[in-house]
Amino acid sequence: MRTPEHDDAHHGFDEDGEAAARPPLPPWAGPDPDLSFLAPARELVDWRLALAYEAAAETGTLDVLPGTPSELAARCGLHEGALRAVLRELAVWGIVTEDTAGRYREGPQAPAAPDDAVLLRHAATIRRWAALIRPRLEERTYLPEGLTGRPLAPKPTVPNLLAVNARRLTRTVVDVCLERFPDAESVLDLGGGHGEHALEFARRGLKATVQDLPALIALAEGDERLRDAGVELFAGDLHASLPEGPYDLVFCSTVTNMFDGPANESLYRRLRSVIAPGGGLAIVSYMGDRDQVTAAFGLQMLAWTDSGDAHGVADYEQWLERAGYDRVSVRHLERPPQSVVLARR
Repeated sequence: MRTPEHDDAHHGFDEDGEAAARPPLPPWAGPDPDLSFLAPARELVDWRLALAYEAAAETGTLDVLPGTPSELAARCGLHEGALRAVLRELAVWGIVTEDTAGRYREGPQAPAAPDDAVLLRHAATIRRWAALIRPRLEERTYLPEGLTGRPLAPKPTVPNLLAVNARRLTRTVVDVCLERFPDAESVLDLGGGHGEHALEFARRGLKATVQDLPALIALAEGDERLRDAGVELFAGDLHASLPEGPYDLVFCSTVTNMFDGPANESLYRRLRSVIAPGGGLAIVSYMGDRDQVTAAFGLQMLAWTDSGDAHGVADYEQWLERAGYDRVSVRHLERPPQSVVLARR
């Protein structure tokens, strides 16, 4: 597949008449696809492709293939010329193909679930960053009409992208936690409504409890896997209430990055009351000072939260020590580049 960067590229030659190199396959064609905004820079989905895919998907065009641009535009109530431009972009990436009769149909590189949903979220992220990053430099909580302040709870018919992302590291982070706290028999998964981490802890023999906001726990109640594994559910805002405990381990994955330093330090102090003596706290997140990906996560927190950030290791160490924890240690993971901060109560 070739991208139309220059007319000569269509003929396989560059400006100097040399054979033009073929562009890489779409990111989802690789062995470890990541279509999100947190992919490594060299693997990042082309922003033009992401927005064109979103336009075609959300207007229903991809659902009514095959057809000519005229037929597809009529079926979806769209402008034929505008649709033709979008289809052309998708065609050069193999998302759709055009036959000799000018009819477009699904192409060999069309992303399958859940990659299609991840690609749509990527496009939404591009639009949100464009709308918010600049104005939030002056007004941190700026939010124009039409944008929501926080992501909506996932619909049962749509892949839970938090779960999709969690699965990439679940076994590894549980390994890290249990290497540090091998005698743990119970765990509170704070903010883990998708259930992936709790399920893995339960598979390792721990009694697991998940706490999350009521809307997310309502979804979790319909997950038969959690019910079969004996995972307990607790609905509540972590800043207002916590289950009684005590737990040998409290696990927080990509949760405290949504809050600022004072809020996190306060939460860690409160968590001490539900952690058994000698038990531990595990914090999993992107540390913003590690690389390009973790720095980009900081921009996502800027766009989606009122005070969050991709905090650094030194921040977490300071907050935990002030909150009364000791033996703080850090394990850096590679793909994705999250880090696990561990501390003893």
